[in-house]
Amino acid sequence: MFELVPDEGSAIPFFPDNNAEITREAAQVVELNGSWGVPEKAITVMRVKTGHFTVNISINTVRKANRMVVTFQGARGGGKDSTNSTRPMFARRNWESLFEAPILAISDPLTEVEWNSNVPRAAFYAGTFANDLVPELNALIDVVCDKIGVPRDGVLMYGSSAGGTSAILVGSHRRTKTGIVAVCPFLRPDKYREQVVAIGVREAMGGDMEQYEAMMRDEPWRMNPLVALKDGLQAGNDVRLIVGQNLKDKSTINRHFPGLWRRWDIDPEGGVSPDGRVMTVMYNSPEAGHGHEPPEYSRPLWKQALEFFDAPLVQRSKKAAKAGGKKKADDDGDDDE
Repeated sequence: MFELVPDEGSAIPFFPDNNAEITREAAQVVELNGSWGVPEKAITVMRVKTGHFTVNISINTVRKANRMVVTFQGARGGGKDSTNSTRPMFARRNWESLFEAPILAISDPLTEVEWNSNVPRAAFYAGTFANDLVPELNALIDVVCDKIGVPRDGVLMYGSSAGGTSAILVGSHRRTKTGIVAVCPFLRPDKYREQVVAIGVREAMGGDMEQYEAMMRDEPWRMNPLVALKDGLQAGNDVRLIVGQNLKDKSTINRHFPGLWRRWDIDPEGGVSPDGRVMTVMYNSPEAGHGHEPPEYSRPLWKQALEFFDAPLVQRSKKAAKAGGKKKADDDGDDDE
């Protein structure tokens, strides 16, 4: 089994208490290719006109590196008439102690509106039926790389739950080298909560379920992360994905996770796909359940991800890949003895 070994006691680094922050939006809107004036060693909230959309972002330049981490927010809570419910929400925008790199946190504009419902707001950064947000986000990411001096092929993406789904949807379409870390992501649109989808389709995407069904038939890559990843790889995109899956998250491990290991011929207990593009690693946290990995697993997961992304791409037969996974598990067991 590819299972993460948690940090213990004093070995657990200090991380911020919250995995997400709600902030006020910037007073002015800047153009995508305009002059931004991003400060050094600061965390700056900006509003950027990306095309059809205006996107709230947070740029953290506290740590310099030749990489940039892009974070995606998972589902937001329901509820009505709350000031914070329509403000930007950023995932791990101040987690430079883990990422050790600049951080671009992106708030989903389609969740910055009232949904008139108490169900979670998860729009998956898909945009509307009329306009796809993903191409605009990838253009935005490239511009931020240029403005802070990070190579465009040094982009890593992180998200958990619906944020992990979004990271796959966006990252799979990048034409430059991209590494994606998704924790307990939703991977099967047919397994999404019907009420959440129906309300999101109406309030965020501006349509109805008939339009949603047509989109899933004609443009499935817009909401199906497994299709987006497959299409991206077939198009020659240099993408690698690592999925961290909690063994105790019954929702995703039973309903969503099998779609990944079956399609990419990965051992159900964790491993690397024969094409070398996808890795799954498991962790066992009854307390955490669904959502972000707990702090004791954050550094082991990120370390595993960087090693995977930086290693030469190795393609193997299905038999060799599964045998390699078993050997690694046996070797890890020997180290523990």
